[in-house]
Amino acid sequence: MSPSKSITAELAAVASEQPIASRVGRDVLKNGGNAFDAAVATSYALAVTFHPAGGIGGDFFGMFYEAKTGRVRCLNASGWSPSSLTLDRMLVAGGGAIPRTGPMSCVVPGYVAGVSEMHRELGTKDFEELLMPSVELATKGFPAEEGLSRSVAGAYTELSEQAREVFAPTGRLPLAGETVRQPALGRVISDISENGPAAFYSGPAAESISSFLGSLGVVWRADDFTGFKPEWVTPLELDYRGTTVYEVPPNSMGATSLLILKLLSEGGPLEKGPLSKERISRTMDAALFAYARRDKMLGDPRFSQIDIEGFLSTKGASPSEAGRVLKGDTTAFSVVDQEGNMVAGIQSLFLHFGSKVFVPECGIFLNSRAYGFSDSGPNRAEPHKRPLHTLSSMILERDGRPYLAIGCSGGDYRPLQHALFVTNSVDYSMGAQQNVAHPRFLWGGGRTLLAEEGYELPAVGQYAIEHLPMHGRTGVCQAIEVSARGLRAVCDVRGDGIPAGF
Repeated sequence: MSPSKSITAELAAVASEQPIASRVGRDVLKNGGNAFDAAVATSYALAVTFHPAGGIGGDFFGMFYEAKTGRVRCLNASGWSPSSLTLDRMLVAGGGAIPRTGPMSCVVPGYVAGVSEMHRELGTKDFEELLMPSVELATKGFPAEEGLSRSVAGAYTELSEQAREVFAPTGRLPLAGETVRQPALGRVISDISENGPAAFYSGPAAESISSFLGSLGVVWRADDFTGFKPEWVTPLELDYRGTTVYEVPPNSMGATSLLILKLLSEGGPLEKGPLSKERISRTMDAALFAYARRDKMLGDPRFSQIDIEGFLSTKGASPSEAGRVLKGDTTAFSVVDQEGNMVAGIQSLFLHFGSKVFVPECGIFLNSRAYGFSDSGPNRAEPHKRPLHTLSSMILERDGRPYLAIGCSGGDYRPLQHALFVTNSVDYSMGAQQNVAHPRFLWGGGRTLLAEEGYELPAVGQYAIEHLPMHGRTGVCQAIEVSARGLRAVCDVRGDGIPAGF
C-alpha cells in the first residue's frame, strides 16, 4: 500500500487535488483569512488549474462546521435545468436516451452563485482579493499537472477547435509541466471578483453562454440565469457506532451513504479485517439495496415529496439489482483553520470537460449534469429542476467534536466510497492517512466489483471481482483530521494534490 501524501499542521491546513490550489488556500489562512475565505480562494484556483473536473461552468456543494456557533451547515449550489428543457426534447437529442454530452446535457451552472454565497455568509476577507490568484493563474498561466494532461488526452477527440487552442495550443497533447493559459476565463473571473455573481448571471457571461447555446439550437432565457439561487439546507445526520456522520440531503444522493451505513450498523460489528470477504459481502449487500432505493426515491425535493425517513428505513431490506453507474470527474478539497472552522467542499462539471460544450468568449466548459436525470420517477427531467446529484461531502463528529472533513471524486461510486471511509475510521480505527490510502472496492454495475490490489479474492458470493492496480479508477480523496496532536492534512496518492498548512 502506497502512503497518501500528508502533512502535520499545528494551526491550519488545506488539502486539494492541485498543489497550486492548496498553496493559494494556505496563503489566505496565513494572511488572516478563515477557512471559508481559504475555501473561496482554493476553489477558484481549482476551477482554473483543474478546469476539466471543477470549472466555473459546473456546480458546488459545501459542508461546513462553524466554530463560533457549533453548527454543521450545508450549502447546495447545484444548477437547475433551463426552461426549454423537456424530457421529450432530451430523448430526441439523445436518440431515445438522456444525452451524455452536448448542449442538451447542460444545466445552469450553480458554482459561481454557490461560492459567492459561502463567502457572503461566512467569509471575512475581501472577495476580489480572494479571487486575484485565480485571475493571475488563468491569465499568466500555470504548469499542467499529470491529471490535467490525462484529462485533455482522454477527451481530446471530443473537444472543439477553440478548446484545443487553449488546452493543447502546440497542436499536440499537453505534457505535464507545460504552461496552460486561459485569458478569457481570467477576464470572467476578474469581472466576478469586482462585481459579484451578478457579473456571471446577468452580465456578459450569461449573454455569451445563451448566444453560444442558441447557435447550437438550444434556447436559454435570461430568467434561467437570474432566477437561480443556491440553497442553505439542513445536513442529514446519522449516528454510526457513536460517530455522527453529516451528509448532503437531496437532490444529492448523500442519503444513499447513510442507508448503507445504517444497514451495516444494524447488522452488528464488522468483526473481520478491512480486507476481508465479510466486509466486502456485507457492504455490497447494503450498497446494492441502497442504490436501488436511490433510483426509486431520490430527486429534487422542490418537485417531489422526498421521504427521507422512509428512505432510511431498513425494514425488509434485502440485496437487489441497482440501476446505472455514472462515472464523473470531480474535485474535492478540505480546509481547517486555527479557530476550528472546517470545510469539506466539492465541485464538478460531471464528466471530463462536462458536456464538452466550450464557450469561447468566456473560456469555460459547461457541465453535463442533465445527464443525471431519469425518464421517470422523482428524478424525471423537467424545466428548472435540479437533477439527482452525485456530489456530496462529509464531516464526521465524535463526542460532540467534528474530527474529519473529507470528500472524494467518483460519480455514482461516491455513496459506497463514503461508506468505506466511515467504516475505515470507525470500525477499523484508521487515521486519515491510512484511511485515504487504503485499498478500495466499488460496485462496477451488475454483479461486478472493482477492487484495488490488496483484495486478492477471485470472487465474493455472486460478485465477480475485476482487480485493479493499487491506484485504480476509484476516485481521488482529500481529507483533514483534527486531533489533540494537531491537524493531519491528506491528499490521495491517486491524484496530483499536495496538502499545505502551518
